[in-house]
This record gives sequence, C-alpha cells and structure tokens, in this order.
Amino acid sequence: MNKPWPTTCPICGSPLSIGPLDLPGTTACQKCQHVLWFSARTEAGVAIVDVISGKIATNQDIVRVAEAFLKLGTPPRIVMNLGGVQLISSSFIAGLIALNKRMRDAHGEMILCELTPVVRETLIGAKLDKIFHMADTQSEAKAAFASDRSSSTPAPSDAPASED
Repeated sequence: MNKPWPTTCPICGSPLSIGPLDLPGTTACQKCQHVLWFSARTEAGVAIVDVISGKIATNQDIVRVAEAFLKLGTPPRIVMNLGGVQLISSSFIAGLIALNKRMRDAHGEMILCELTPVVRETLIGAKLDKIFHMADTQSEAKAAFASDRSSSTPAPSDAPASED
C-alpha cells in the first residue's frame, strides 16, 4: 500500500512542492532539509505517522523527528504505521530504536502497526519485539493509547493487605 506524500513538512510545517520524479527517502524539505520519509497527523492526542519509505536519513534526522514529536504532547504518544514498508534496513531499525528510546525517555510510547509479514518477522527474529510495542492494525494501536488513559487511575484492590 502506497502512502501519500505529505503536503507540508512534518518537521517545520512548510508547504512542500513535490515533483513527479521525487522519491520518498531521498527528497528533502526545501526549508529545513528534513528528508521526507513519513507524513504525520494528530488524532485525539496521538501522532499517527505514516512511513512512506523504509529509509531514514541520518541520526541527526532522528533527533529532529524526536524533537518534533516531543512538541506534540506530553507524554508523546506515537503510532508508527509501517504498512507502506516492504523491507527494512539495519539503519532504519537503528533509527526506530533511537526514536523509541527518546519517546520512552520522555515517558511516552511508540507503537508500530500494520507491519508486513517480512517486516514483522525481521523485528521478531532480531528479538526487537521485546522493545517495540507492535499492534496488528492502526485502530488497535490507537485503542491501546485510549485504554492506557482509562486505566491510569488504579482500581481498588480487593486483596487483603499483607502484614510484614
């Protein structure tokens, strides 16, 4: 499934003029030079990120992306839709790990969703399912954030208090 090009830069918000020969992961924003590998929107306080390419430019780009996500809300809640990604490189995985760490450091969470079978098996084979929260669908990922909000108030315990 091909994801649409963003109409504005997801980092600086500048309008984008994308030419017919421009490719995701190689074309950059004319203003901030962010390499365009995703589009983003916000729904109910959750950033929905549609990856349009399996290429992340540099670690510096991850820092800019993380800073942009951190401005969206506290704690940051990110749904990373990888449905348009057929294969992932080690540098893309490293970028996801770095982004996930930055979100967790800010007490936020990033959920990966819509993974193709190859991408899912690659992450599981590398034991990365231990650090990434993965959901089958975007709806399931958004619901996980909704249930986190409703369960933030602890339920009273019926268990008797233990005597130490």
